[in-house]
Amino acid sequence: MKLLLGIPGGIAAYKAADLARLLTREGHTVRCVLTEAGSRFITPLTLASLTGEPVFGANPALPEWRPSPTVEHIELARWADLVAIVPATADLLGKTANGLANDLLSTILLATKAPILWAPAMNTQMWAHPAVQGNVARLNGFGQAFIEPAEGLLACGEEGSGKLAEVEAIAEAIRALGALKLPAIQEKTVLVTAGPTREDLDPVRTLTNRSSGSMGVELARALRDAGAKVKLVLGGDLPAPHGVETVRVRSAEEMLRACQAWWPSCDGIFAAAAVADQRPERMAAEKVKKTEGPETLSLIRTPDILATLSASKHPGQWLVGFAAESEHHTDHAQAKLAKKGLDAVLVNDVQAGRGFGAVENTLTPITAEGPLAPLGPHPKDQLARAVVAWWAAQQH
Repeated sequence: MKLLLGIPGGIAAYKAADLARLLTREGHTVRCVLTEAGSRFITPLTLASLTGEPVFGANPALPEWRPSPTVEHIELARWADLVAIVPATADLLGKTANGLANDLLSTILLATKAPILWAPAMNTQMWAHPAVQGNVARLNGFGQAFIEPAEGLLACGEEGSGKLAEVEAIAEAIRALGALKLPAIQEKTVLVTAGPTREDLDPVRTLTNRSSGSMGVELARALRDAGAKVKLVLGGDLPAPHGVETVRVRSAEEMLRACQAWWPSCDGIFAAAAVADQRPERMAAEKVKKTEGPETLSLIRTPDILATLSASKHPGQWLVGFAAESEHHTDHAQAKLAKKGLDAVLVNDVQAGRGFGAVENTLTPITAEGPLAPLGPHPKDQLARAVVAWWAAQQH
């Protein structure tokens, strides 16, 4: 991706250097544009050293309005695949929202057709001011994207909303906005379940499994990047991806209720959650103490979420399930496909702990036509993108 990083004057400007370095290391081409105020917080030499690209705007080596055979603000506006403003100041938000431009960065913002991402950072009262919020709403109305500021201790000593979002969160928002969209997925509303469920035995102990939820979270991220409107029902402790509407759940019953609330408005589901098959018949109100002699635990079945959703699907909805198997993988997956009325099952071999945690994994798609070519082995972020691309290809 060719990224133009605009840096106006704000104390958080130094974090733009970390962002530029992170994105450059990922293989993106990053060019920075400094305003005069921005150059008082961070130097062109720092940014050029980190990106290996020239720095434009307030740069002693490249004067902003130097004679040039090209119209620089137009050339840069056309060059960029995406423009990110980090940190976005009240001044630049107001100028752009009202069509004003008096320096290189502000003229680029009016001239570019590339997606624009704003990462605001300012005092809490400034951020809450109706004029600033009105400018944000107007830019949103133009189709421009925002990553909300975080809450915390600000440079002025106050605490509240207005702190620049974390660099990794801004980078993820840039990746999402700049990712290649898949027409078969774009604008579809997709439900994703992820993570383990936890069935409480007493206030201390729980019945669960080894799933981290990383495959489902990466699927939600990959679907978002492909242009889908993702609704994530998430168990476990992993953070939800930026820009993905998420409901956190604990038990299988909670996951079912959350899915049923969203399912009627969805085009399909990727059910990657590792749902506990059993739960205690009764949860003890107090911690169960050790006793002499044998102890027994009475279990009952949890609801079958996929089968329940399949039974209530309307024409056009699709269901993709996942199966973690330790033996007879294809047979078990095909049985699950038929029993639950699914469109596909993605099966993986979890023998000897394979597939759990931060390890490479392989998924084999099973459809009514039988097993297809395996996807992987890949790290789970790459595997998730491979799954989404494979499913998009099946829609033609």
